[in-house]
Amino acid sequence: MIVREKSNLLVVYLEQGEDIYQQIQNIVREYKLIDARVTGYGYLERMEYGVLSQSDPFFLSKILKEGLLTVTNINGMVDNREITIMINSVDDKFERHQGRLISGVVINSFNIILEIYKTE
Repeated sequence: MIVREKSNLLVVYLEQGEDIYQQIQNIVREYKLIDARVTGYGYLERMEYGVLSQSDPFFLSKILKEGLLTVTNINGMVDNREITIMINSVDDKFERHQGRLISGVVINSFNIILEIYKTE
């Protein structure tokens, strides 16, 4: 992982084998982020995400997808140190996968931008 600081932005370049969610958690701890916006795109070899199955109580049906995934967009936030990320992706059979990111392993490269609003 390579992190570059630019004004109130952190530009993160992930390498093969790294887990997106885990790396964002590490950045939140290291940079003491309280509030931030998360965006990004790239390629994954394994992704686990959740889709809301019931509205009350809050349950996510977990879905695991393995193989080449092109992530067109991740959109999320760090709110009071809690991370929430929604992911949009397409697999090698051109099927869409959308939901709340639980984990994702990078296959080639992945770029993430964190726009920092508040730190300790």
